[in-house]
Amino acid sequence: MTAIIGLALASPAAAQLTEQVDLTKPERPVPASGEAMIVLRAHASTMAGDNRILVHRYDPATQQVVTGPDGKPAGAKLTYSYTLFGGKKGEKALRVAIVPAGDYVLAGRTFNVTYTDSFCFGAPRFSLRPGEVVYLGDYEMLALEKMPDRERRNAMRYSADIVSARASLAAAYPALAPQLTTWTPANGATFRCNGDEFTAYAIPAKSAPALQD
Repeated sequence: MTAIIGLALASPAAAQLTEQVDLTKPERPVPASGEAMIVLRAHASTMAGDNRILVHRYDPATQQVVTGPDGKPAGAKLTYSYTLFGGKKGEKALRVAIVPAGDYVLAGRTFNVTYTDSFCFGAPRFSLRPGEVVYLGDYEMLALEKMPDRERRNAMRYSADIVSARASLAAAYPALAPQLTTWTPANGATFRCNGDEFTAYAIPAKSAPALQD
């Protein structure tokens, strides 16, 4: 499944990944030397529970997700959860993580923590430079959405509104909000599949070109 609705299918639910910044606390870290900040917003009008968007380190040379000494992916997990973080159904929840600069892939998501969907058949790849504050877009979580083939699946709809996202970020990071810039993803990155369901996920063509050999 590609484009606007890419099936939200991610990697290992138990991966040891960098946690997002807790925006409920007054002490909010900023990127250190060699680090960057990723920003996205998630919302779900038709579902509740704990949903995580997974952003993994990626090695373009080997076309594999980078793993740590424990064999689990490196990167970040950004949780959109009514039970953990509160919030109203349908509102766009700001999520922020600080990660090392480098190459990354939008690897997938977990659904209610226990079910992992992986974008290993083709995923958006992007790079982060030190000090960057990068907006990855808005993601709407969909439960058993009816697809063009008439089957119902869990899905994740992409959209982007950097003006609105910058205003959201300003409430938490007023000094960094003016630096927020859009990402430049390239669709089609593949890697070893690991999870419960495997698929491809693509950002709309006007936002992301396909990878070139």
